[in-house]
Amino acid sequence: MPNQQRMETLKKLPPLEAVQAWLDGDFGMNEESALCYAIRKDARITLSDDDICEVIFEAMDDGWDATACLERLAAPR
Repeated sequence: MPNQQRMETLKKLPPLEAVQAWLDGDFGMNEESALCYAIRKDARITLSDDDICEVIFEAMDDGWDATACLERLAAPR
């Protein structure tokens, strides 16, 4: 079970910092939803949690930085 205080801290991150935390693996089990919440604070991002995860995993595989990943998340689909 995720730590509620940690979840609230992650939710408060700016979108770019949330993407960076995800790319760095700076989160615990079941805390992805808090990072998705933080990422969606960028009004351009309307993807589902699953779609956000997919883009993040693609970024990890392809070696994108957080800025490139955030722009990909915000790109129209």
